[in-house]
Amino acid sequence: MKKKVIFPLALIIVFLLGTVLGTTAGYSQKITAWFYDIRINLDSKPLGFYSQPFIYNGQVYVSINDIAKNMGYGIQWDNQNKVMNLSSNDNNRFNINTLQYELDQKNTEIANLKFQLSQKKVELDILRDNKTTSSTTRKNLNDLEKKLEDDYDSHRNNGRTLNFDNYDVSQLSNDKIRVSMYGDFDRTSNYWKNRDKSDFEDFIEKICEKVDRDYNDDIEVTVYDEDNDKTAEYTYDISRDKLSEEYVYGSSSNSDDDLDDLEDDLERHFDDHSNNGKTMNFNRYDLSEYSDEIRVKIYSDFDRTDSIWSNRDKSDFRYFIEDVCGRIDRDYNKDIKVYVYDKDDDKLAEYTYDDGDNEIKNTYDYEY
Repeated sequence: MKKKVIFPLALIIVFLLGTVLGTTAGYSQKITAWFYDIRINLDSKPLGFYSQPFIYNGQVYVSINDIAKNMGYGIQWDNQNKVMNLSSNDNNRFNINTLQYELDQKNTEIANLKFQLSQKKVELDILRDNKTTSSTTRKNLNDLEKKLEDDYDSHRNNGRTLNFDNYDVSQLSNDKIRVSMYGDFDRTSNYWKNRDKSDFEDFIEKICEKVDRDYNDDIEVTVYDEDNDKTAEYTYDISRDKLSEEYVYGSSSNSDDDLDDLEDDLERHFDDHSNNGKTMNFNRYDLSEYSDEIRVKIYSDFDRTDSIWSNRDKSDFRYFIEDVCGRIDRDYNKDIKVYVYDKDDDKLAEYTYDDGDNEIKNTYDYEY
């Protein structure tokens, strides 16, 4: 193993000339050293050091390993006899090692610059996604929001009027336009459940056509209810002039029960769980359907720092979650993601249920 030894510069020169230095028994001593930006040149050429030189007792101390490498000497440490052996090969080795060191330094600088550049790109993407657009662009978006609120503030559907009192339009970093529209109805009400689906999609398509006249970009439309719960989501492809439904609250292709009915069913049959001698109560279930999965949020009445959570039987609780997923799987032939929250809406646990394998995995647990 190579060992670094620190010598005064004057002693190094003597050592390289071949003078044998005596050794004594090892001992330790506290010293006060001064570190500056010390540079050492040989024939007007700077030497590179991995260990920083310092000043002690009026002498400049440098690593003999660095000196030897710069001058092309081989290094071998005899630990038993405490002897450092240096060996020279040819005069060209000094220049080769010096150039290699300089190349290593430059490669390090390049790597640091590339890292800084990648960080700046990340910051730029964040700024773009946060809608840090120019004042002109923001003004145009504000004008479009006002037009939508004036022209599409209500939609008559199946004998009922769905009112939309607020629109939020933003331009994403991928050049898509996002439209968020907020209704005055609850997504569990008959206003939404009994709507004419085709008629409502025509209403959304007209909104997209209005946006398309000002922005020649693909469009994402998200509908929220009066509680700001997501009610529906659509995408509009301008190249194909086609509106696609991505998510609709309460829709189900495999069961007559919609999500609202299923939430009520879960709250009745899975409102508590006896675990390790204590009862965990779950007072609310919130389900959302996506194109490839069902997401379930379960809200409890205890804090995640309580002993009822920290002392639970993890395997037993996972079986409880698996039973919940089994009930959902009867109506929806999709993968399921389950999020468990405490009474302060802090996340307790997260699970995934594979519909194909009928297997559940615990992907996150809060441990206090």
